[in-house]
Formats: sequence, structure tokens, C-alpha cells
Amino acid sequence: MDGTLNLLTDTATSPSGPQVSLDVQGPPTGQLPHEAAQLLTSSTRPARAHLVCLLVAPTTAAALGAAATLVVTLISDPASADHRTRVPLPAAAAAGLLATLACALLGTAVGALTNWPLLRSPGRAVPAMLPAALPAVVVTGSPAQAAVSGLVTGSQSGTVPVPLLPLAGAALVTAAATAVTCALTSRRSP
Repeated sequence: MDGTLNLLTDTATSPSGPQVSLDVQGPPTGQLPHEAAQLLTSSTRPARAHLVCLLVAPTTAAALGAAATLVVTLISDPASADHRTRVPLPAAAAAGLLATLACALLGTAVGALTNWPLLRSPGRAVPAMLPAALPAVVVTGSPAQAAVSGLVTGSQSGTVPVPLLPLAGAALVTAAATAVTCALTSRRSP
């Protein structure tokens, strides 16, 4: 069944006026209904609509990561692994937030490159995303791996490394992936 939106009004049952209810039925796969995608792309250029969709991913991931960083900052002991060196909490929290943002950006790049418009079928996109996400996290030189390993090394030594270089690398990779997918969206849109 396609996603449908029904607006029901009933004026006979209530003395206070018309009652409005909204009946929304989504598609069984959890995918955005084709009609909604067409509505979004018809109201603006396809590349701009795709860019808006891509901006939701890092925003959501960064918000969840910020909440997790806050929890870890609040429950952790602000000291090195051997408990001899004190670590300043604000600097450690800031480094954690920057590492979270680097990971969120890199995850967005992986998601952008392993979904529509490069891969048109969700049946191909999900299996492609899994082997692409693993190297993005564990391969030496990956911005996410550099940010996380910097935090781990800093925790062991009692220093607070600021992961600006991994963040810049993740931002460049994400910008390139976003540019490629937005350009292809303009060519492959219905």
C-alpha cells in the first residue's frame, strides 16, 4: 500500500464545531513515499531537496553524539588511565564533541555514497553501506579512526588532544560526497 494522507472532518458529532482528524498510513518498508519525494523535489530543485535530506543525517547524529558525550563527561573520572594526571573536563568534553562531529560527518559521507542516487535500490544500498562503514571507522588514516584513537591515547596519557585535523578531513570528505550526490540527483531525478 502506498503512503496516504486522509483528512477527515465530521460536523455532525460535536456541538462545539467540526472535528478534524488526520489519518496517515505509511508504506510498509519505511521508505519515503514516492508522492512525498515528488512533492519535495517539485517545490524546489532536486539537488537542493537532496541536500536538505543529507543535512538531517549529521544534525541528528551530532545531537545524539553530543548527548552521549555529555553523559560520558558527567559519569567519568577526569583523570588519566593510571589516575595520576587530572584532565580538565571542559577541554575533554570539547575534544569529545569534535570527535563526535568528525564521526557524524564521515558517517554522512558513507551514507550519501551508498544510497540513492548512486545506488537506486534499498536492497543494494544497505549491503553496500555495511562494508563501507567499517573501513571508515577502523582503517588507519580515516578521520573517524584518527579522532577516536586520539581520544584513547589522550585518556591513557592524561592529555586532551583536539581533533581538528580529523574534523577537517571528515568535513572535506563529506563535502565531496555531498557535491557528487547532489549533482547526480539533478541528473537522475524523475
